[in-house]
Amino acid sequence: MRLNKILKQAAMVVALALLIVSCEDDFGSIGTSIVGEVNFDTELAQDLKIAAYSRNYADASGFNGVQTSGTSVGVVGFYKDPTYGSTTSSLLTQVALSSTNPDFGDETEIDSVVFSLPYYSSLVETDTDGNSTYTLDSIFGNTPGQMKLSVYRSNFFLNSLDPAEDFESSAIYYSNEISEFQGVEGDLLFEVRDESGGIQEEGFVLDASEIVLTTPNLDDAGNPDGTNDVDRLSPRIRLSYRNGIAADEAVLDYWKQAIIDQEGQGTLLNQNTFNDYFRGLYLKAEAIDDKGSAILFDVANLNVTIYYSFTNEDSTTDDSGETVSTGTGNISLRSSGVRAIAYENDFSQSPIGSTSFNESQNVIDGEENLYLKGGDGSIALIDLFGADEDDNGVADQLEALRACNIIVNEANLQFYVQQDELSAGSNGELEPERVFIYDYDNNATLLDALIDNTTGEGGAVNTRTNHLGRLSREVDGDLSSNGVSYRVRLTQHINNIIKNDSTNVRLALSVSQNVTIDNTALIGGTGGIQDGQRVPFSGVISPEGTILHGTASSDEEKKLRLRLYYTITEEIDPNSPCGLALGL
Repeated sequence: MRLNKILKQAAMVVALALLIVSCEDDFGSIGTSIVGEVNFDTELAQDLKIAAYSRNYADASGFNGVQTSGTSVGVVGFYKDPTYGSTTSSLLTQVALSSTNPDFGDETEIDSVVFSLPYYSSLVETDTDGNSTYTLDSIFGNTPGQMKLSVYRSNFFLNSLDPAEDFESSAIYYSNEISEFQGVEGDLLFEVRDESGGIQEEGFVLDASEIVLTTPNLDDAGNPDGTNDVDRLSPRIRLSYRNGIAADEAVLDYWKQAIIDQEGQGTLLNQNTFNDYFRGLYLKAEAIDDKGSAILFDVANLNVTIYYSFTNEDSTTDDSGETVSTGTGNISLRSSGVRAIAYENDFSQSPIGSTSFNESQNVIDGEENLYLKGGDGSIALIDLFGADEDDNGVADQLEALRACNIIVNEANLQFYVQQDELSAGSNGELEPERVFIYDYDNNATLLDALIDNTTGEGGAVNTRTNHLGRLSREVDGDLSSNGVSYRVRLTQHINNIIKNDSTNVRLALSVSQNVTIDNTALIGGTGGIQDGQRVPFSGVISPEGTILHGTASSDEEKKLRLRLYYTITEEIDPNSPCGLALGL
């Protein structure tokens, strides 16, 4: 009998007390309600009521896109998902001067102009000659190849405060509106070209090679002394335009008029006057032959640097009487202030492409498949514990569980990948490594995430893995292997609902590039800053997507279930509401 078994185990309390420390280590992220309780046999309940369905927040669904202003991560490029379709990403950003109200000296000439966009990369090794090998990070491409990237001077003024809110709150810019801004494509400043003689002149391919800059050292007479100054840079897009090269003169002339000649005109006086004058940069990506890759990068590292020479009162003259410049300097325009990402999607052939997709979702019983797509895409919504038939504000099954005297040791959701629904051409490398779950009703991070301090090698991809498990694969450790499932632990959240009477909120699941980023982005058309619905920024910057088995999946082994591992502390009548809820 269960009661006799419990009484026998109770006699072991003293011995179990010696193991309290190790138990606390095991359940440190599970919840405070475990500490001090006697841990008897663990039971499993997995027939709890749950409904999960998808929500497309892209423009095609009637929403106004998703907020892309406010993120420090930029996205540019082209990504074609075999299941969902293609997305082209461009970036609009204000820029800040490295120094305001500058003094450029007299008779100033530009020596060079350099555009730089560093990739996320990791150093692999450096050989004895100083040559470094890198691997690129945060590059996504199902159709890698030449793509086009053009950099324009934007004539559209980005407000930092919202005029519609009497300038009392931050302005919000959405993914689907930026490419339509009047004047966003102003003067063409740079075109990123393949310097290695690529197939198409206007395109380029990503390169993981380090960049080595060699500058001859000069003797006292100004002649090369036979030695070189070597500067090594991590992989990046780097465009250099130099004085003395005929093809570059137009670029240098433009920047001389745009920046150097503005000295004393008031336009460079402070950042506000500069923003009004030079309104920003627009990085426009385009696919070539339906190919390209999406690049994630630290926007703060995007810059244009102008190197110049000048004369001043300390300048000297040579034997012919010509003035010799004795001064050099540089000034940079760095991405800063308001930024926003533009997404242009073609989801017409995808599962979420229909304008009636959201209305077709079964919110009572859930759906067979759950569609997760980053960027301007879709999430899954999850309702726990079923209906509130007695209309008292609490789900009936939850009321029954609250009447149970149980200890919840672990609660989790196991999301299995629906490999049969992923389109041909999809592979394990295209599957998101992480997912993120959050309180959708309150746009809040769950307590389970906040108290999960797990970390490992590799940075964010191995962080919060107790709460948000990484994608398990058919071949462990092989990132090209097909994904199997994600395990999301909700122990503290469920404990608070059952034992502490916390509100049973609706949950949402999204893909994620970095599960340590808790900031959220407003879904256009769902309300204002305070009351609108949101998605994680870590999902907004992600191009990846997947399909998961839902609560109505025909595969009983893989259908989504809420699993409760619990301990009973007293006999439970199997026919009581508590016993029925637990499936005894």
